Amino acid sequence: MKTYYFSDTDWNKHFDITTSEITDVLTSISSDTNTEGLILALYLVGKNSGSGGVAYVRNWLTQKQFISHRGRWSFAVKFPVPNDLPEKFKLIRLQFGVNYLKYPLRQQDSYGWELNYKSFEDHLAFLFAHELHHFRRYHLGFHPREGENSANRWAINHVRELNFQVSGEKINSRKKKSKFSKLFQTKIGFDPFKKFRNLKSGDKIVIKYDPRGRYQNESVTVVRSVRRNSRRIVIETGDGKSWRWPMEWVMIVT
Repeated sequence: MKTYYFSDTDWNKHFDITTSEITDVLTSISSDTNTEGLILALYLVGKNSGSGGVAYVRNWLTQKQFISHRGRWSFAVKFPVPNDLPEKFKLIRLQFGVNYLKYPLRQQDSYGWELNYKSFEDHLAFLFAHELHHFRRYHLGFHPREGENSANRWAINHVRELNFQVSGEKINSRKKKSKFSKLFQTKIGFDPFKKFRNLKSGDKIVIKYDPRGRYQNESVTVVRSVRRNSRRIVIETGDGKSWRWPMEWVMIVT
């Protein structure tokens, strides 16, 4: 496996770690996996919030496919394409928003898991292990028919066996939703989002929860007034993107 680092900030001082120590983490996680043909692109950036990973491991990629020009990974276009890439490779991308991450850290991912990391090394170990699970499945034939939840379970168990301090569990969102719906239905005429319906275009609110950790605690702009009976609000984040965000995940700036 070959690793490429991309950064626009002083990440090693922020996380108190060196590239050599990162290599040790990655090596310990992948020591029992044949990573021939695998490329890891590690983005340690200042302005991007949260963290995340993605594995392009079902098919071989070419040099022209190294950078994504659309979606949440489009920020990578500002970094150069390495000139020593092999002609074909499998790719894992990991991204950490340096200015937004402080440890110990508790996060919720987009698959409904609450995850806890004591340090950056623990966080890195888990994300890499999760994406490595996909590589092992599609490239090496391990973990047949296993998806994201299985990748989380395997990653947690794998890194804990190597003494990384990571814990996590699947949140029963269906049970929580049922409880909320029952409360909502018993209070006839009760509108839990009444205060949001007075907001106007240009007002500021704060995202208090983002399942992917991208915009957690970020101040965002209201795009338009909330429609009657709507449970979502249209907002614009600092990167210029518009979203229909659940109102239970935001709070009004006072």
